[in-house]
Amino acid sequence: MGLENLIIVVSLTILLSFASALIYRFTRIPDVVWLMGFGVLIGSGTHYIDKNLFTELAPLMSILALSIILFDAGINLDIVTLIDNMGKSLVLSVFSILLSIILVGSTIHILLPEKFTLAQGMLLGSMVGGTSTVAVFGVLGVLGESIPDMGSTRIMLTMESILSDPICIISSITIIKMIIRPDIGISEGIGDIVSTFVLSSILGVGIGLFWSNVLHRLRTHPYTYMITLSVLLPTYILSEALVGDGSGAITALTFGLSITNYSFITRLLNRPGKVLINIRRLREFHEEIVFFIKSFFFVYIGAIVTISWRYLFIGFSIVILQMAMRYILVKAVSGPLRLSVVERSVSSFLYVSGLPAFVMSQLPKIYDPTGIYFPNPEVYPNICMPIVLGTILYGALLGPPLIKHEINSGTRSAEKSPEEPEA
Repeated sequence: MGLENLIIVVSLTILLSFASALIYRFTRIPDVVWLMGFGVLIGSGTHYIDKNLFTELAPLMSILALSIILFDAGINLDIVTLIDNMGKSLVLSVFSILLSIILVGSTIHILLPEKFTLAQGMLLGSMVGGTSTVAVFGVLGVLGESIPDMGSTRIMLTMESILSDPICIISSITIIKMIIRPDIGISEGIGDIVSTFVLSSILGVGIGLFWSNVLHRLRTHPYTYMITLSVLLPTYILSEALVGDGSGAITALTFGLSITNYSFITRLLNRPGKVLINIRRLREFHEEIVFFIKSFFFVYIGAIVTISWRYLFIGFSIVILQMAMRYILVKAVSGPLRLSVVERSVSSFLYVSGLPAFVMSQLPKIYDPTGIYFPNPEVYPNICMPIVLGTILYGALLGPPLIKHEINSGTRSAEKSPEEPEA
């Protein structure tokens, strides 16, 4: 692919991403569908771009996407809100991912035994087990127009999507390690996950607090938020080198979190202090970066995947399995978690994968470039594509009417239930 072709692809990607956001208001079809469709068109459809060149970009694209997306989640996260809503969100996230690992792993192993061992299937389950912050936020925005009292539900599901990213990433990398090194047991794998979370969080908070003071002192200078990006990427790489594989994502998240929650964290550490940082400007600048990275990554995935009817059928079948699993799980935990009618109804049908699943689908090729343990690494993005598309279309098109019906049914049941007799 020549330089001229690449420039044209990048330009069309930006225009299409902007246009598809406008189209979404009328069609309710998310921009992901159009962007991936464009990627398929220039890849498998017309061979306008060289797939091999795009495939070689996998490590760079993964680092960029993971660090920037999780940093964005961190700077948009209020730590007090996180603490207040941690319980419900964490339960939904952990059990959804765990069940996805088991059910999706077993199913894909049965359907494609020549491509997936049980462990490799469980890796796929961990990739698609979480929810996408961007996709969830988009559907919640649509629901908020017609459903009142969405405040606690919005916070709970947004928090779930933020928590699921690092959990899925660390789980996926741990499963890859267990496949490459069979001597690693489950208990050691769980210990690795916990230690990675703790150490990478400490590193991210430490660098974030230090950089907050730098931004405070440079607040009168231009381009200070641009250089934050130049600190973020080395921080991600440093964390991977010092703490271990998978830690960069957590460090990027806590790096962003500590910048926008500086006062709270310093009070917690008994070193109260204040910094003057234009958080609104930081978020607005980073939104532009996320817009470009997200758009180009979806096109990139569409360009490298191979479309087949078999993979489409299997992917959509897994979507049905996931939706059933999610519905049953929410019904089971709604009592102990004391979910309201709206919280139970929305979380039962809103289970949408997205960009993190695609990022993780590149991990087998990155960790096993020689193909010894993953002889068919391309199968992961090929299967992830219909799964992500299926969950997004389900959440955007079928989810809202099903949620409204469930809320109406739950409200009527609550009104008809007999009052408890007085003691």
